[in-house]
Amino acid sequence: MYYKKLIFSVVVILALALSACGGTQAATKAPANPPSANQPAATVAPANSGAQTTITVWDYYTDPKASPIPPLIEPFQKEYPNIKVKYEIMDWDTANEKLDVVLAGGQPPDVTTVDMTWLPKLASLGALTDLKPYSNGKLNGTPLEQAYTPGALEAMTYNGKIVTMMYDFDVYALYYRSDLFEQKGLQVPTSWDELKTVATKLAEGDKYLYEYDPDTFHGSQFIYENGGKLMSDDLKTVTFNSPAAVDAIQFYADMLLKDKTAINWTKDQGERIQGVKDGRIAMFSDGPYYMGLLKSGAPEMSGKWKVALHPKGKFQSSYLGGTGLVIPDKSNNKDAAWKFIEFAMRPENQVGVYKYAGAAPATIAAAESPDVNVADPYFGGEKTLQIFLDSMKTAHPFPYVHQWSDIDTFFTAAMQAIGGGQQTVKQALDDAASKSTDALSQ
Repeated sequence: MYYKKLIFSVVVILALALSACGGTQAATKAPANPPSANQPAATVAPANSGAQTTITVWDYYTDPKASPIPPLIEPFQKEYPNIKVKYEIMDWDTANEKLDVVLAGGQPPDVTTVDMTWLPKLASLGALTDLKPYSNGKLNGTPLEQAYTPGALEAMTYNGKIVTMMYDFDVYALYYRSDLFEQKGLQVPTSWDELKTVATKLAEGDKYLYEYDPDTFHGSQFIYENGGKLMSDDLKTVTFNSPAAVDAIQFYADMLLKDKTAINWTKDQGERIQGVKDGRIAMFSDGPYYMGLLKSGAPEMSGKWKVALHPKGKFQSSYLGGTGLVIPDKSNNKDAAWKFIEFAMRPENQVGVYKYAGAAPATIAAAESPDVNVADPYFGGEKTLQIFLDSMKTAHPFPYVHQWSDIDTFFTAAMQAIGGGQQTVKQALDDAASKSTDALSQ
């Protein structure tokens, strides 16, 4: 979460960096009167009738100059003159806290950006509108199965209901020092065995190491890649201490504690960019937003970094997160809110996710657009976004259970104990599983 949240504290820098580089255009109740397949929702009068409707839109992209939402408002209101938008921007933490308060009691916004990792809690509380009746299985005329990857659809779905439209996506790929690979005659690793070999040849004492991140995001990636899961399919049991999961985290930990080819990057060491700039970090796993952070934080390293699919164990996989657009269940203007969401999700408007925020647009059409999926000189002319889009095809969201925040905390503590050498992998994961089981029973 540390690095995922980081994007929202530096979006202004990202926007400036992208401009400088020539960048172009993160059990639900049904609606009270859900529309049928042939009948639109009746929460407000049609957009072009004489009735005036105002919708409130919350935005957690932090700064209006570096958010894709504000540029949508004027053209939306021009197309729908009887729907006015009341826009409120706030930071990631404030949005999360305020949303908890208004969903518990009070009037929530009509549309809000949410971190996809918030959905397990919000969806399980029944706080989000099912968008399936509004979309009729399509987004701007395109079937959802064609608009999104399977992983994105999985992340958008709770108990058979579509609770969000994914707006930007976050999946992990391998960032690596291509200049060092070339100097040392190394090939990009595609498997764990190759990663182990390459990391050994790349490391020079405390320099040129793979980054060990003690959190659920990175730990889950290795578990998924080894065929493991964080929870059982029925979401009643945690499974991150299964043999497949233990073996996966053991491999990850061995790079740090046994092979000495990884560095344990903890919050007290500051931002990752310091380790990148001084050469301690030569490989790490993270999402597309970090491309902008590299450009703004280490412009002098242009041409020295590239991106590839993360080396797989038994499978290719990643955690899947990002930003979603949701309609709180207590919204009084759901029809108008859906119109705003669908307008924001038009391919030409989705491009703004990249243009303004430096993030990766979630729809396939926008992500593959020539305005977004461009050759990037910072990364040696690679079309880097395509790599993340490929990673998204096999990525998985976190389990949708109300207790996920607690489980995430326990798992992260286990990863920290493992990285610090306080517990073995099996001990730490078993301990976290025990605490998670107690939380699930409450």
